Amino acid sequence: MKKLVSLMAILILLFSLSGCSKAEADEKKERVKAVKVQEVAKDEKPVSLDYIGTVNSKETTKYGFKVNGKIGSINVEKGDKISKGQVLGTLDTSDLKFQVTAAKGVLDAAELNIKRASDALNYDREYFNKIEKLYGEKAVSRDTYDKVKLKLDQSEAAYLQGKAKYEQAKADYDYKTTLIEDAALTSKDDGVVLDILAEESELVAAYHPIVVLRSNEQVINVGVAQRDIDKLKLGQEAQVDVDGNKANGNVTNISEVPDKESRTYNVEVTVNTNHYRLGSIANVDFPIGAESGIWVPVTSIFSNGEDYVYIIEGDRAFKRTIQIDKISDNKMLVKGLKAGEKIAISGMKNLDDGTKVKIVE
Repeated sequence: MKKLVSLMAILILLFSLSGCSKAEADEKKERVKAVKVQEVAKDEKPVSLDYIGTVNSKETTKYGFKVNGKIGSINVEKGDKISKGQVLGTLDTSDLKFQVTAAKGVLDAAELNIKRASDALNYDREYFNKIEKLYGEKAVSRDTYDKVKLKLDQSEAAYLQGKAKYEQAKADYDYKTTLIEDAALTSKDDGVVLDILAEESELVAAYHPIVVLRSNEQVINVGVAQRDIDKLKLGQEAQVDVDGNKANGNVTNISEVPDKESRTYNVEVTVNTNHYRLGSIANVDFPIGAESGIWVPVTSIFSNGEDYVYIIEGDRAFKRTIQIDKISDNKMLVKGLKAGEKIAISGMKNLDDGTKVKIVE
């Protein structure tokens, strides 16, 4: 009986060992992974610098009166569209009109005085010319000649004094007249009212901001890294995209000094064809030419601290480390591959270095 039990135990052990050997053989049997491949070749593609920018107005202008006064009217509201030359507001000109009237009176009096002085000077000059001739002929005395000459000198002095007072009075009148003209605040360009900073009947100082306008011309401000700034130039074209609303623009200003915080250089792109909401985020592409090399699909590249692709040699896939230089149209310009090599472009997620593969169409 004991011999029978021992025999059965031996048979069970043999069957068990046989099963393990079969399992190990199955595990050692290599799985073949199906992949699609692409033969790489040198190609030339357009290259651009891709950045994010912010939509701003090209110019923001604060308008204020040139003189002190009380605001008579504000003729616009926040958000209004403004045309060049449109009156934005006015000052109360009651006091200014009184000043202009008074200045006109002084000017008229000065004009009358200078006319009288001019008439007297002309008379005295003619009389002196006659006396001078008679004195030369010894027909009048030296004393008479000197008195007439003194009278002429006094007339000339009176005329010059009157002329100075007239010019002063005219300058004062012109100035006060200009104040009346400056009491109307007019827009220098087309634009939109951003803000109103004062109210009617409020006393304001000269040049105190009353109305803030932004110009219709828009710009995109882009912070460009130091490595790229020398690739851009004034007048260069740029493509702007705000939520699918695309427009063409041109580089109109490149900052010479980087931002203190971001250390990027501000590049201004002016857009004339489309208008966006101020503060919108814009995708900006700067075309900078074309570059020849090995371009591979973005989806064929993996990264886990280093960038790599799987190249196919025979029936095996091997990991190849690459260096990415640029991107264009969902393809990347890379170094580390040679023309004619085949890379996996589909089915490579389950690949390891040395995996056996089957190429499928």
